[in-house]
Amino acid sequence: MQTTEEQRKILYIATRAVADACDTSVEEIMDAALGRKVLMGTDYISTFRRGKIRRSYAKLIHAWISENHAANASTIAPSLFTWQHTDAWGDYLKDYAIQGTLRIARFDKSMNLVQRPRRQPKPEETLRLGEEFCFHLDSDIDGYAVAFQRYKGKTHPLPLGLNDEPSIKINLGEQFLPIDETGRPEVLSETEDAGHHQFIICIADDCSRLPTQDLPPSCERVVAIHVTQVKFVT
Repeated sequence: MQTTEEQRKILYIATRAVADACDTSVEEIMDAALGRKVLMGTDYISTFRRGKIRRSYAKLIHAWISENHAANASTIAPSLFTWQHTDAWGDYLKDYAIQGTLRIARFDKSMNLVQRPRRQPKPEETLRLGEEFCFHLDSDIDGYAVAFQRYKGKTHPLPLGLNDEPSIKINLGEQFLPIDETGRPEVLSETEDAGHHQFIICIADDCSRLPTQDLPPSCERVVAIHVTQVKFVT
C-alpha cells in the first residue's frame, strides 16, 4: 500500500512478463486478481503501465502473482517478488501432470488376483493402511519409467525394477507396475503414514531424460508425467 509510481511501473512489467510466459494477457490477470466487478475506467492498461494504478489494485495484483507465478515474477522484478518457494516438483506437476492414466489396482486376496481398476478413476482413491495395491498405467509411448511418492511436500523415489532398481522398461498401452521376476504384479502397501499421498510415474524414451529425487522434471527433458492421488486411512 506504500508503493511508489516507479514500483507500480515495475509491477506492470512483471505482470506483462507473466502474461507472455503463460500465453494470457495483462487484462486477464487483472480480472483474476481484482474480480470482474471492479470498475477500472476506460484506459486502465495505460494507467497501469504509467504506474498510476490505485495502490489497492496494485496490492491485489501483486498478491495474485505471488501466489500463482512467483518464480517467473521474481526473475523479472526481484525487488518486488522474493521467491522462497522451493517445491520444484510440485510446481512442475501442477502445470504438466497427466491425469486419469495412472490408477490404483487392488489385490483380491481370495483369488490371488489383481482387481482391474475402474475406467473413470476418482480424483483421490482411498486405501487403508496395510491394504495391498499396485499401479495400472496406460502409457501412450514405449520407454523407461521411474516412480516417486510425494508426501507432505517431499518427494521420495519408489523403485519399479527388480532388486529395487529405480527404472523399468515399459510398453505402449496398459500394464501393471511394479512387476516381479515372473512378470506378475508386485504388491505394494503403506503401513505407517496416513493421509494424502501422490504417486508419480515418469516416462521417457531415454533413461538419461528421467528425473531423479534431486533433479525434478523440466520442459526441456521431454518426460511424460502420470499421477494419481491416494488417501490412506486407519
